[in-house]
Amino acid sequence: MSARLGEVEYAELVSRVQAAVLSHVPAGASVLVASKGDAALVELPNLRADHFPQSESGGYAGHHPRDGAAVIGELEELRRRGAEYLVVPATTQWWFDYYEGLGAHLGGHGRLVADAPGVCSIFSLGPEPPPPLLLTPLGPPQASLEQLREYLALLLPAEAELVVLEEHDGAIAAALAPLRATALPLAGHDATSAIVELHERGRAGVEYVVVPRAVDRWLCDHAAVDAVLEEDLRKVADQRHLGRVYAIKERGER
Repeated sequence: MSARLGEVEYAELVSRVQAAVLSHVPAGASVLVASKGDAALVELPNLRADHFPQSESGGYAGHHPRDGAAVIGELEELRRRGAEYLVVPATTQWWFDYYEGLGAHLGGHGRLVADAPGVCSIFSLGPEPPPPLLLTPLGPPQASLEQLREYLALLLPAEAELVVLEEHDGAIAAALAPLRATALPLAGHDATSAIVELHERGRAGVEYVVVPRAVDRWLCDHAAVDAVLEEDLRKVADQRHLGRVYAIKERGER
């Protein structure tokens, strides 16, 4: 879209972009919107929407990316941090001509979810999800262990001690190496014993609790444990497809 839009036309475009995103992106997802920092474009109810590109503080960077390598590099960095979708409104469709390799990268590392001519294109920033054979019906999608490891490495101090809530054998904690993670297997625990064990880990020096999406079902059946996480600990992050992270070091004397 090369012609500059008038105020009314632009407002109508923003409304159409919002409608397209809300129609094609599941509630709770993390979305990036390629724009010049217009706050209206990231007003997306029930979604975690941010500008792209971003400043270090997470706001609009104040400029377009320098070149194709820069835009792809930042996109991959934000994907590793949990971004799930990229929205390219009609006003920034020129990116595909200007930034060499961007279209090919999105085609090879994601998929086109929706293409509304004159409105926007919406891309998933990951491969087609596998059939949900091992997922709870209607439950949230789960990230790969590699994505979880990369996300935690970016989020937490390198030497941090982590405890990972797991339903069974500790495979998730083992896969997070070289992060300093140990498992707290929940099978065989009731709510009370799980809470006691969690606080004992805190007193022993563990600083963060990692709650992968895979244990959401167990927590639904043991609401008291979830209440302790939410009320007694400090939530550091909550990503829809990765899980939650809580700080417990400051609670170690409880």
